[in-house]
Amino acid sequence: MSKLTFSLLFCLLICSQISVAQKNEIDKRLKGLDTLVARVMKDWHVAGLAVAVVEKDKVIYLKGFGYRDYENKLPVTPNTVFSIASCTKAMTAGLIGILAEENKIDINRPVRNYFPALEFYNEQLSSYVTIKDMLAHRTGLPRHDWLTHSKQDIPIDSIVYRIRFLEPSAGFREKFQYCNLMYTALGGFVQKVTGKSWEQSMKEKILDPLGMRNTTCLISDLKNAVEYSKGYTVRNDTIIPGKMSNSGANPAGSINSSVNDMAQWLIALIHEGKYRDKQVIPARFIREATSPQVSNPSRPRPGLPAYPDIYFGDYGYGWNLCSYRGHYLATHGGDLPLFSSTTALYPTDSIGIVVLVNKFDATISEIIRDYIADKLLTLPFKDWNKELLALYQRNNSGNKPAPAPEITVVPLSHPLTDYTGIYIHPAYGKVQVTLSNDTLRAAHNDEPILFRHYNYDIFRAGVPGGRLRFQMNKEGRIISMAAALEPEVKDIVFVKSNY
Repeated sequence: MSKLTFSLLFCLLICSQISVAQKNEIDKRLKGLDTLVARVMKDWHVAGLAVAVVEKDKVIYLKGFGYRDYENKLPVTPNTVFSIASCTKAMTAGLIGILAEENKIDINRPVRNYFPALEFYNEQLSSYVTIKDMLAHRTGLPRHDWLTHSKQDIPIDSIVYRIRFLEPSAGFREKFQYCNLMYTALGGFVQKVTGKSWEQSMKEKILDPLGMRNTTCLISDLKNAVEYSKGYTVRNDTIIPGKMSNSGANPAGSINSSVNDMAQWLIALIHEGKYRDKQVIPARFIREATSPQVSNPSRPRPGLPAYPDIYFGDYGYGWNLCSYRGHYLATHGGDLPLFSSTTALYPTDSIGIVVLVNKFDATISEIIRDYIADKLLTLPFKDWNKELLALYQRNNSGNKPAPAPEITVVPLSHPLTDYTGIYIHPAYGKVQVTLSNDTLRAAHNDEPILFRHYNYDIFRAGVPGGRLRFQMNKEGRIISMAAALEPEVKDIVFVKSNY
């Protein structure tokens, strides 16, 4: 054997030993994680979840737990596809950043300059709201989430039109107010600027360049995945399957993905938008998106004493920002019926974490995220599961509804037929009241809702606030119904057609 050959073999042996040593070191840092995850799943009654952890340009942990199909005992793997819900927002923001880099838009200019179809409640908002304001949730609009409640999907262009009828609850740029509708409207904005749908642009500009082959943009696409997770709820500590949604595209929260794919997204974020030597998302936009744009009063959270060492609270573009035990954290959760998720980026530590869960409760994914972060950042152990589970149990035991006060029930003021009809709000759509077998029934945008007489002309209803109240004119005719569908503004009033 020549000296050169021997030297090469020796070098390969040493490199192999170093690689093994590094792998062992990583495994050592995450030792015990599987046990912690199993405990969380047991305590919170979770059917299945998946975890990915990235450090610099390496995926150092990738694993599925439990079942994607609990009834048939089909396991979750790193390729199992879940709904990522509002973790979609950071991707939609990234798409806006790409358009800005291509000089197609300026996020600091009023959105009406590019998208005149989007109008707001008053001329000040219509004239001055910028793309940045929408990204940072600082337009003055509260959530108004029930606008999108419907049996059939409401097209994005229809949602954009309805925004002009939504009352703000704060002054322009006065404070942070989370509003899914602003990100939904940004999807319409993308289509206007590019001539392509939001989902097509997302695929071409972000998903394909990052190799996210199992990631799709429509909620209804989830069931088309080769390996998808069902969604579950819990009743009396028993895991039961939920009804899967057939909704379409929503740039605020409709992306489906696996932790394997999401790991590629995290690698790109850690490298300020670069992936395999290609700049997919502009570096300056990544820095801006993960920098404070508006103060977010949700952190620190005084209602959660388990978080006494999380300081300040801000929002970027699709990212909540805080100091996590002395480390910079950009994170976002996602919650949809039957699914929850957390994506986390520790920019100064070059660490990324994603947790996808087939149950509605982002607390679960946050607990696992924090366990992982503490291990990788070599922080003192904190039993997040024990603390948050105890808090959850205390809150639930302390929030039992007080006995209903004795009231004298007053009957309806009119015959049943006087309440029937279609009631319209220009943003929230229609409530239709019908009479069947001497019982009034109601549907909002054709989706049946709970509707039972409570007292006088007030009904218990399956709506935010739990009540629908009929109103009369001076002549005593039923002309409208009102409900506290958005608690930050006046009651939403639906006017009866042809009264």
